[in-house]
Amino acid sequence: MKKQLILFLSILTLHTTYSQDCKVLLKTINETYEGECKKGKANGKGSATGIDTYVGEFKKGLPHGIGTYTWKDGRIYEGSFVKGKKEGKGKLTIKTDSIITGYWNKDTYVGLFEKPYKKISKSQNVADYSLRKIQDDINNLRFYVKTNQEQVKYPRLTIIVISGQYQTQLNSNDFLELTNVTYPIRLKASYGQDFIEVEIFQSGLWEIKTDITYIKGLN
Repeated sequence: MKKQLILFLSILTLHTTYSQDCKVLLKTINETYEGECKKGKANGKGSATGIDTYVGEFKKGLPHGIGTYTWKDGRIYEGSFVKGKKEGKGKLTIKTDSIITGYWNKDTYVGLFEKPYKKISKSQNVADYSLRKIQDDINNLRFYVKTNQEQVKYPRLTIIVISGQYQTQLNSNDFLELTNVTYPIRLKASYGQDFIEVEIFQSGLWEIKTDITYIKGLN
């Protein structure tokens, strides 16, 4: 009798989970829903249809996790979602011969790489260094150097390219510039005995600022 009661309750719970009125909060797919529910909202694995179609994971009524979203015009996105938006790694198929792979952030395509750059290493005297993209249509790198809070004029840097390439070096009053950079690029930039090593994945005009502090007794 006890086993029968447990089986009955299990079937009742499963039926309730899948048959209750379950809301999908994304308007483009909120006409019909089949799948798991929690507190009246799509939660877990399921499929939803409307103008578009989505099959995958839900959380609190929105696509959240791994899933496949198909638009009425035939476009298909397979990948990660967060709160109903493309977020993280995925693949967008526009036509059979047009496929975009990489990473998304709040529905916006970021690129082939999740982050635009990576700090790899620095020497002891480098207090800090920063990277910032300031323009999209020029593929150059600008290196600025400060020593003990003073801007170095016409900084003489030694550039060792580990992967990628550039065309020429230009010396300016405040910075050294590498022109026509091929991304991704990984390089080591040395000023005297001090250095930084970085890898940049995203094309554009980048500023790289290095702050060197010489500590008495260590140099």
